[in-house]
Amino acid sequence: MNSYDVYEFYDEEIPYYQFSVLQRLENIYYRVVKKDTQHIHKINHRNFINLTNRKLKQLQKQNLKFDYCFIIRGDLIPENVLKYARSVSTKMIDYQLDGLAVSEKILEYNNLFDQIYVFDEQDVVDYPNYNLKAITNCFFEEENTTEKSIDFSYIGVNTENRFDILSDFHDVLKRINQDSKINFYLKQDEFHAKFSDKLIMLNKPFTYQECLEISNESKILIDLKREEHDGLSLRFFEAMNYNNKIITNNKSVAKYDFYNPNNIFITDFKNLEGLESFIQKPFIKISDEIINQYNFKYWINRIFST
Repeated sequence: MNSYDVYEFYDEEIPYYQFSVLQRLENIYYRVVKKDTQHIHKINHRNFINLTNRKLKQLQKQNLKFDYCFIIRGDLIPENVLKYARSVSTKMIDYQLDGLAVSEKILEYNNLFDQIYVFDEQDVVDYPNYNLKAITNCFFEEENTTEKSIDFSYIGVNTENRFDILSDFHDVLKRINQDSKINFYLKQDEFHAKFSDKLIMLNKPFTYQECLEISNESKILIDLKREEHDGLSLRFFEAMNYNNKIITNNKSVAKYDFYNPNNIFITDFKNLEGLESFIQKPFIKISDEIINQYNFKYWINRIFST
C-alpha cells in the first residue's frame, strides 16, 4: 500500500453473529425465558472481545514498532488495543466515517491520537474543544470494466424510513420504465423482519468488496442520508471510480467540486420533478485533477502528512 509495509490488526473477517451451539442455546434461553431480545448483542460483543484479545497477544509477541497507526472508527475498538497501539506507534491517527452524533465515544480517547479526522464538517464546529479536522471519504481505485447491467441500486441497513422510501421510489422508477432492473438491498433487522416483493431483504450484510461489485455493475446509485449528519457516504466516491450517477437526499453534496447536476440528482424523494430527464442525461466525466484528490493513495498521504 503506497510503498508502506502494512500490519493489519483485524486480518480476518470478524465473525459477527456466528455463534456456537451453546451460544445459540444461551440466546434462546434469554430471549424466551428472560424475554431479553438484546442478549444476542452481548454474546456477539463477547466474541468480538475474545477475538480482539487474541489478536492483541499475537501483536505483542512480535514486539513491533510502527511509524503510523491508522484507525477507522476508533470508538468501536477496545481501549486496551488503542493504548497498546499508542505505545508502539510514532504517530496515531483516527478517521470517523460516521458522524459524532453516533460515534461521540471517540472523544474519550482524544489524548491517544495525534489527530482525529471527521467526515462531517459540522462536527468540527460542534466540538470546538477538540482538535478535529474534516476530510471526506475516499475510493479505492479498481478496474472499471464490468458491463452495467443494473439500472438502479441501493445497499443499506433496514430502517422503517428507508423501507418506505425505497418501496415508494421503486414504484416511481417502474412507472418511468417498466423494464428497469432495480436492485434495492436492505439488511434485515433481526428483531423486526420485513418482507417485500420490491426490495431484496438480506439476512447477512454484504462485504465491502461485494458492495463495490454491485456499484460497478450499476448505472445509478441511490443514496439515503442519515438524519444525524451531513457527511457524504462512500457511494459518492465509489461513483467517481465506476462512473455512476447518483440520486440522493443529501443536499450538502452540491458544494463539492465534483458535483455536476447531470451526475447527481438531489431530492427529498417527494418532489421528483426533473427525475425522468435526469435519468436520460448522459454521465459527465469528472476531471482527473478532481478525482485524484479522493483516490485512497492520495487521501492517505494527506492524512499521514498531518
